[in-house]
Amino acid sequence: MSVINLDLLENPVIKAFIREQAKFPADFKLNICEDDEMYLFALSNVKDDRERALVRYYAIGRRILDTVKQVVTWHFGSFENVPSFLDFACGYGRFTRFLIQEMPPERIWVSDIYANAVKFQTEYLGVNGIVSTGKPENYLIDRKFDCILANSFFSHMPERTFTSWLQNLYNLLTPNGILMFSVHDECLRAPNVEMPAKGILFSPHSESQSLDREEYGTTYVNEKFVREILQEISGGKAFVHRIKKGICRFQDLYVVTQELVRDFSQLKFTHHPEGYIDVAAFTNKENLYLEGWVADVNLDGRIEELQVLVNGELVQRCEPFYDRPDVAGHFQNDGALQSGWNCYLPKNTVEPQDVLTVKAINNYGGEWTIETCTVEALVSQRKSRSLLGETKTKLKFIETQLASAKIELEQSQSKLMITQTKLEESQTKLEESQAQLVLAQTQLDQTQNQLVSVQTQADQTQNQLINVKKELEQAQNRVLAMKTSKFWKLRSAWFQVRRSLGLAGD
Repeated sequence: MSVINLDLLENPVIKAFIREQAKFPADFKLNICEDDEMYLFALSNVKDDRERALVRYYAIGRRILDTVKQVVTWHFGSFENVPSFLDFACGYGRFTRFLIQEMPPERIWVSDIYANAVKFQTEYLGVNGIVSTGKPENYLIDRKFDCILANSFFSHMPERTFTSWLQNLYNLLTPNGILMFSVHDECLRAPNVEMPAKGILFSPHSESQSLDREEYGTTYVNEKFVREILQEISGGKAFVHRIKKGICRFQDLYVVTQELVRDFSQLKFTHHPEGYIDVAAFTNKENLYLEGWVADVNLDGRIEELQVLVNGELVQRCEPFYDRPDVAGHFQNDGALQSGWNCYLPKNTVEPQDVLTVKAINNYGGEWTIETCTVEALVSQRKSRSLLGETKTKLKFIETQLASAKIELEQSQSKLMITQTKLEESQTKLEESQAQLVLAQTQLDQTQNQLVSVQTQADQTQNQLINVKKELEQAQNRVLAMKTSKFWKLRSAWFQVRRSLGLAGD
């Protein structure tokens, strides 16, 4: 059994990463066994870049610890209160090397089907070891444990052993113990693959290069299947809680206990922030330009700040400030829309050989390192991307912004047309009102003229009446004068004689 020798203690990138991620950096166990399949898998994903593979390997171990720590804190208060811990299907210690910084190694047991893995951990990490078996009925342990973790084990088990292994581990719990295990939820299966009615789907494919893939493949389950199995093996006594994508925002984590000492509602689980550097390049003025995205997917979560460190010293702070529809689409979360960021590092603050660390901090106090590597390596990894971000992501962003601007322009034009139409209607109404006003004024003038004419006629008539009255009075006076004259008196007497003689009338 040999150990990978990369002068890890002197590697500036590894030192910077462990300084950020380990509780006690000086005591952290860096060595990795050359047979470690998790390291080899990480190495194959980064095109044999050993430095990047190491950072990825350690980073996943730390993420698993952060998940387990939240559950342990909820149930026990802290790792100090855990009398015994079993890391089942432990591998070569990707997680355990972080666990021994939280609790004494003598209270930790590791178990794996690879005897070399168990040996490596017992000798190098100082923990207790149990070599596992291929058949669950042969796994005979004479003690119980207060905390059991089976990470990325049931995500590989076929149905015939899934239940048996779960039964074994449940039986190893102390009365107040908790069992944690991860699974691939059915949502992770290929879209064109139908989920069996029973709720478990097995495929004989895995990253393991040595295990029988009919016994260790890739398994997908739904929540109904898991809960029914747990109810069956516990006789209905188990309390079960599911944390969706609790392991590295990928596998679901199930928490099982025989006694519900604390309500699961008190388990306030939060995910790490996530992010990526899309562009890293030196400008013509030798400043370092960085551009990428950072997002938080927790309920009511947000990114408080992004920190850029050079050789462990903080040199820049920034926040996400522009929209990245591609990121929001990936997480299916509108809260991740405003996740784009960029910043410049002046040339006097950074050199190609310096170690650059970029980390995000959310409003829950959670921190996550997005990148740790030399500036030279980062620029080299992103060399196919232009300084101005002329990538598909950037183009898509620009196209989205242009489309948004076009929509806003069309809306503005539409509003302008509506306003113009209303203005024209108002102008027309105003002109109509003015015409009506002119007509009314004309009619008023005509009426006033008619009134003056009528008044004039009335005055003339009044004058005529006065004249007629005067003439009448004069006539009456003349008649009165005539009646009092001698002639009129003789005339009246004459007519009276004639009437008495029976002659004609007056």
